[in-house]
Amino acid sequence: MGAALDLPVTRPVSPARATLADFLRRRGQLVDMRKAEKLRLHSAGHDDIAEQIDTMIARLSTQINVLDQRIKSLIDKDQTLSEQAALMRAVPGIGPTVLAILLGELPELGMLCRRKIASLAGLAPHARESGTWNGARRIWGGRRKVREALYIAALSASRRMPTLIAMRDRMRAKDKTPKTILIVVARQLLVILNAMIQKRQPLQVT
Repeated sequence: MGAALDLPVTRPVSPARATLADFLRRRGQLVDMRKAEKLRLHSAGHDDIAEQIDTMIARLSTQINVLDQRIKSLIDKDQTLSEQAALMRAVPGIGPTVLAILLGELPELGMLCRRKIASLAGLAPHARESGTWNGARRIWGGRRKVREALYIAALSASRRMPTLIAMRDRMRAKDKTPKTILIVVARQLLVILNAMIQKRQPLQVT
């Protein structure tokens, strides 16, 4: 199969990036546990139970903070990760958590074209067709954690980056839904980040 097909070349993930992905996975587990405990707090009933839940939430928050420091240290100590992080930190909306997710969950960033990287993140529109029927193009698939992180970043970036502000305003003028606007802005933000990493050039603000 390898001889017959024109398969794309894939690069192995570096040990530092693999470790980062492990830390991110554990962080996500702790965040989910904390969310569950916060929901249970509303129906705790007895004060003693509520106190136990508060204690557990505090412990989980402490563990999350410790992991955040480990993640930051790991990024700072690895040359490739630190260089990419330095470029992305200057982009509005790219906070520490979003930054870590992009570095750990999307190692292909800067290595693929804009269409492929958008598809990998689940932000590329795909046609819905069956015979002669054509439905509206929609996004699907991709890496959920990356997509969710980009949504968060897009909310801030669409208020601070001139290019994305103009894009948002044009779509609003065309009566596009807020969800559609968010998806398009998130995709464009990813394209910008991909080009920055690819060219190793900082954000050009105009």
